[in-house]
Amino acid sequence: MRVIKLGLISFVFIFIIVTLISLLIPSRIRISRATNLPNQRDSIFSLLKNEPLWHPAYRDSAASLQMRSLQKTITSQSDSTFVYTLQKQGRKPVTNGWQVYGKPSSDSLTLQWYMDFRLGWYPWEKFSSLFYERTYGAMMETGLANLKKLMQH
Repeated sequence: MRVIKLGLISFVFIFIIVTLISLLIPSRIRISRATNLPNQRDSIFSLLKNEPLWHPAYRDSAASLQMRSLQKTITSQSDSTFVYTLQKQGRKPVTNGWQVYGKPSSDSLTLQWYMDFRLGWYPWEKFSSLFYERTYGAMMETGLANLKKLMQH
């Protein structure tokens, strides 16, 4: 009985410590990557809207099915931005956004791709977000490299 009581108290104490540490992790995370592309703003936005041509998730058949099952809602669109949310049933939405920086007279533009995540207070959700940079960052770099190749042809 004493061992069970000690185990239960230890578990509760460790859970409280882990939860307090997880509160130091922000509840909103933005992952961002950027690349320079030729100054062809219209071509950039038409490619962005045709994701299967350049998005790395569409190269893998399982990931492609998952991407196609997500609900995509365009939230903002202008001559320099394109933003939509991805929603999977039972999950929080993820915002995907692209921002183009540059002057019309320059020979290149900078395209920034960002993903915004909102996290709950759960410790496992907060700690799992520490791996988003590696996972989504690599995907974003590959996607931007694919866009750059398509723009140069």
